[in-house]
Formats: sequence, structure tokens, C-alpha cells
Amino acid sequence: MIKVVYFDEGSATDFIYVLAGGKNTDKKEYIVTKTTELAAGAEAEASKSAGILSVISAKVGVGANADFSREGNTIITKAIENSILTDYLEHAAKTGKPYIRVFSDCKPYPYPNSFAYFKMLTPYLKMTNGQVDVSDGLSLNLALMDEALDSGRGYYELMAECDGETVVLRFNIKAFRNNYCIADLVKMNLDYHAIEVGMVNIGSLTMESEFGDKQEKEISGFDLVDDSATNLDLIKVYDVILAGVCR
Repeated sequence: MIKVVYFDEGSATDFIYVLAGGKNTDKKEYIVTKTTELAAGAEAEASKSAGILSVISAKVGVGANADFSREGNTIITKAIENSILTDYLEHAAKTGKPYIRVFSDCKPYPYPNSFAYFKMLTPYLKMTNGQVDVSDGLSLNLALMDEALDSGRGYYELMAECDGETVVLRFNIKAFRNNYCIADLVKMNLDYHAIEVGMVNIGSLTMESEFGDKQEKEISGFDLVDDSATNLDLIKVYDVILAGVCR
């Protein structure tokens, strides 16, 4: 992988711990020690610029020191994240390989009227004052929707086609890197590392179903005998750990 677009450090760390098989404490101590050493090295590298920035700040004010602080914190954070990323890739290629499914050269898309669909639009809808009807008696303020989604929902589902199968890929909205966002995924062909977590009915992905406006399908006696008839709309759900550009 030559460019990382999305990486869920928390899920990756949990994955590494689980693969340790009863040695979670040792694995945790190893990761903490390794990332601490990397962070210390990154901090030392960043501090080399402190002298120059101090001179600049004396002339232009405290802004330079603030910028240095932000830059130093960014370097340290990157060192820790990249350490976890390296460990994850190593485990995913060996002991974790049976549990990780890789969707290659995949381009997800939002299900119509789903939360992900609106999340891609709401940053631009802030410029409007209109409302949208979600279901009978329920309207949403478009200008406030983006703020509400940020505080009320952490994961978003996108559809994807891979090897002739339709699946749902779930994304942690806080795991995007380098200023990418969920709307960028539909424009790129990426590889996705994901773990199967269950199944979902396609119809339940809409926003109206989330608010309780569910059109329940009547199940006949024939459907009870033939299980396949009641599972036609069920598709697999995968939580994405890593996404990026591969060679």
C-alpha cells in the first residue's frame, strides 16, 4: 500500500491484541514502548526547529510558537499511528490473514436516502435554510443536519460490489487521514481491509427506517418453510480497518 486514505487505529490495535492469544498485556506493552520511542525521536526531530521559530516568534508574536506546537504534536501523532499501521500490516499478512477480507480496486457508493448519502451532502447544505421530509410528520433542517450527524453517528455504511457480490462497508467517520472524508471514497479506486461483522437488510439502510418508518414485509407460511425467501434482501456487513492505494 503506497497511500493510506483511511485507518482505524482503535480497531487495528484491538485486532493485534486479539491475535496475541492471551498475551494482550505483553503485546500492549510492546506497542506502547515502541510508539513511545518513535514519538520521542519525532519530538527530538521537531525540536531542532525550535530555535529558529523562537527568533521568528520574537518578531511576529506568539503565533510561531503555536504553529510549532501544532506541528510537533502532528509529527508525534503520526509516529504513533504509523507504528500501529506497520504492526497491523504485519499481522494481517500472517496470523490475521484468515480474518481479513481485502476488497481490491473497489469503489463504494451510498445507498439512496441513507445516512451516508446525506453525510456526503450536508457540508454543502449548510448554505441553505430549507428542509427535507424524511417520513410522515418528520422534517429535517438541512442547515443543521451536518452538525447533528457529527454528534449523533460515528459509523456510516456504503455499498460495494466485489467478485459479483454486493456488500456493506462500514466506516468510522473519525478514521479518515490527510483531510480525506467519506465523500472522497466514491471518486477513488482503493483497496479495503475489512472484517465481517454480520448481515443487514438492504431496506434498513435508509434514514426513514432508522426513525422507525419501517415497511414490514408480510411473511407467508411458504416463506417460513423456505428460509431463502426471507433472506433475499440480507447482505454481509464489513467493518473497514484500512483503505488506501495499492500498486
